Amino acid sequence: MLTRRHAILLGTMTFLRGVARAECPEYSRATGPSGHNPVFGCTLPKAEADRFFNTASRAQLYARGDEPIVANSGDKDFDYALAQMLAKISETFNVLPGFAFYDDGKSWNAYATREVRFKNSDGTVLFGLTYLRGLMSSADHPDVCVASVCAHEFGHILQYKRGLDEKLKQGQCTVKRVELQADFFAGYFAGRRKLERSTFPAEEFAMTQYFFGDDEIKHPDHHGTPDERGAAIVRGFEVAFKQRKSLDEAVQVGTNYVMSI
Repeated sequence: MLTRRHAILLGTMTFLRGVARAECPEYSRATGPSGHNPVFGCTLPKAEADRFFNTASRAQLYARGDEPIVANSGDKDFDYALAQMLAKISETFNVLPGFAFYDDGKSWNAYATREVRFKNSDGTVLFGLTYLRGLMSSADHPDVCVASVCAHEFGHILQYKRGLDEKLKQGQCTVKRVELQADFFAGYFAGRRKLERSTFPAEEFAMTQYFFGDDEIKHPDHHGTPDERGAAIVRGFEVAFKQRKSLDEAVQVGTNYVMSI
């Protein structure tokens, strides 16, 4: 039986981008209510990182999957599964960022930053505790919803490591290309997981990012419409699951994909 969720997912696979390219808005240097400048999307520049770190738990590296989560969800089984998932994302993307939870107040957010709390690490990912609780309340695979967001943020770390983000920002008034490539990388990870475990509910990655899409196409923090975000996940998934491309190949495909938007 075709559910509404599957119908949306199938729709993203045939989605053709027809959204007009946004003109630079006059508020492009505005600052959001959290004090974060929206021109950086869900990445934190050095000038902002320390303020966010001040509310964060001690950062950890997840290289093996058996490391304990510092500020945990209260569910030991979930925390163990999350540690394993973070290690798999790190391995898939060949990155090793620090990971910590932070106080995101009443908003839902997660960030990636080049700033490090571990020598020789590849930046840091900060996951909001309100965001975590919201995703954990999902009736459908809450652990996979959390993994989708983590994979997106680790995708930004991959961009930093390969110098992709600055290239994608050139001439753009929004962060859409940068954010959609992070979605593409998240989809690539979902495809790799599906190859390893056939029962992995990869469609939840597309649904999670679809849900967080927005239609504010002239806002500097525009991450992509729901359809665009879902489509980016699906494209990355196909590159991994159907085409079996390596990470290096996927980086090139993902770059070409978002540069055409």
